Amino acid sequence: MRKVCWLISVLLVLAAMVACSGPEKAVMQGTEISSDQQQAILRKKLALLLEKKSYRRAIELMSDRKHPGFPAAGMDKEYLLALNGLITAGEEALSRGDHTVAGQSFRLALDSYPVPPALRGKVRRNQPQLRKQLETCANRLLEQGLMAYRSDNLDNAIRRWKEIVVFDPGHQEALKAIETATVQLRVLQEMEKPGQ
Repeated sequence: MRKVCWLISVLLVLAAMVACSGPEKAVMQGTEISSDQQQAILRKKLALLLEKKSYRRAIELMSDRKHPGFPAAGMDKEYLLALNGLITAGEEALSRGDHTVAGQSFRLALDSYPVPPALRGKVRRNQPQLRKQLETCANRLLEQGLMAYRSDNLDNAIRRWKEIVVFDPGHQEALKAIETATVQLRVLQEMEKPGQ
């Protein structure tokens, strides 16, 4: 009986936590939170995320999923800080040779590029520049995959090409290379099986 009571208590506490945790919930401990208070809370969260250089999470927190490229009301400054920080992080990753992280950063920057013209002029890179950097990342990974492929390291080649698809899912060259190398790898594995 005690275990059942304990379990019910835990479930009630969890249900209460879930009910109060959503950003759309505007009631906290019986008092209503004004939009100014909600914005102040959001600004504090964003300040922490920006301080930690968690640009991706900051952008996700500010973005309207139904209307990408439109920051939350009154969050233009924070949105630009996060977007420019993301672009800088992508450029730093690119200079280190981490093409996967760079590609992911540039993809999110492109997907989050602001629609309002007043904000566009304040972004470190324009959309064509970001597309070019994204293409550079894909080309470097294609080359690395091709070098691994020529060295008969099909697993590594496939891995490199799959990294492209993470930030560019429709990349035709990478998809074709993955398909071809996967078939070849399967054939080689079948040939290496004992008794074949």
